[in-house]
Amino acid sequence: MRTRWAKALVLLSVLALLVTACSQDDEAETTTTAAAATTTTAAAATTTTAGDAAATTTAAPEPGLAFDAGVTEEPCEGGNPDNGCIYLGVISDLSDGPFAALAIPAVAGVQEFWKTVNAEGGVAGFDVAITAENTVDARYNPSEHVEGYVEIEPNILMLAQSLGTPQTQAALPQYIEDNMVAVPATWWSGWAFPENDGNGLVLEAGVNYCIEAMNDVDFVVGQLGNEISYAVVGFPGDYGGDYAAGVEVGAAANGLGAPAFQLTQVPLSAGGDVSEAVSQILATAPDVVFITTGPLELAQTMGGVFGAGGQAVFVGTHPTWNPGLVAQEALLPALQAAYFQSGFVPGWFGESEGHDKARAAAEAIEQSPNEWFLNGWASQYPVKALIENAVASGDLTRAGVVAAIEQLTDVSFEGMLPNQSYVGTPNDIVPRQSIINQVDPTAPGGTVTASGMFTGPTATAYELTAPCFVP
Repeated sequence: MRTRWAKALVLLSVLALLVTACSQDDEAETTTTAAAATTTTAAAATTTTAGDAAATTTAAPEPGLAFDAGVTEEPCEGGNPDNGCIYLGVISDLSDGPFAALAIPAVAGVQEFWKTVNAEGGVAGFDVAITAENTVDARYNPSEHVEGYVEIEPNILMLAQSLGTPQTQAALPQYIEDNMVAVPATWWSGWAFPENDGNGLVLEAGVNYCIEAMNDVDFVVGQLGNEISYAVVGFPGDYGGDYAAGVEVGAAANGLGAPAFQLTQVPLSAGGDVSEAVSQILATAPDVVFITTGPLELAQTMGGVFGAGGQAVFVGTHPTWNPGLVAQEALLPALQAAYFQSGFVPGWFGESEGHDKARAAAEAIEQSPNEWFLNGWASQYPVKALIENAVASGDLTRAGVVAAIEQLTDVSFEGMLPNQSYVGTPNDIVPRQSIINQVDPTAPGGTVTASGMFTGPTATAYELTAPCFVP
């Protein structure tokens, strides 16, 4: 047994191939960017649906639709000839950062969402383009994130993805100055508060790390009872800190007491050093380990613990998982027996109109089943609703888009997520549902649901009056 798990540690180097395996669609759609610098008018369009096909009928141009940067009357390259074009930007981790294996399929999901919308006739008389020129690989580096943003800012209306909390925080003063709405690939509880997100500029979707953690604790207690010991392991900053704060709330609500240990200083790098975490788990022998890292660190931690003869149930947050883990044969028995995966969007098994569309789009480009493709896809529904609202108001300028956020009171995710409001107090509108998955190597994406979407009693009762954790 010891030899078998020692092999797991050797095989972990293969996980570096996850980035390659998930990058079938990491080439950004290449079109010609034509940024608008002046206010003008655009043609309006109405879309009618017949069966599965959408037909677009172009109406006479409606005078008075104002727009500026990132919007043109001219069609996108290869787009619907009677539509204008809206250009969106992406700033992500697309090469050698700690979350590249997740970000690459997530960006593919973003791109395919808009390709599908365009194929159905577009949105409010426009197609939407995410071009190579407007896609930045910032490698999860705040300074590169800001530099990349400055380069693409003149060309885009909004950011379809802004990956990372420290990165988005670093660029937020510029976002505020530019009236730049950004969809975060980060689930910090602080984004629910206007003082942290530029009064609504950060357009998050899905449950935050803190409430996700409360649901995770409730799930574990429901499975194992409250006579258990536990530990918390994670990356530093808002990701590990926000989740650890939620675990603390859940533990108190369930009478679990203090953790055996809490270590939220796992080095933040692809394949960071997890030796301290492994040592403390072996020394304290907790029944459950709540872990907030990337997939490499999860594999290394579980491989180290089980390889040394230790045992524990591991519960990971949604950025901790990658379906490529099921290919690691030596690690697979531990994953199947002792790992639960939480998330905010039901996986490849999800049953909704949005899931059906996303799976069809993935199949068309031969994207392998991946939860992060779904996450990227789902993140764009608020953007689509925001474009519709801004056009309906006659103002598709950046300032007009910001103003239209006040109309986002019931955004539909086509069943992928519960409808979400962006208007109201944080406690009233914060999403509280999440899902728990378990590993099944025979399932598309490598997981099946263990819980279905749910809100545990701790999250239900929790009053969100401030961020759970402040970086």
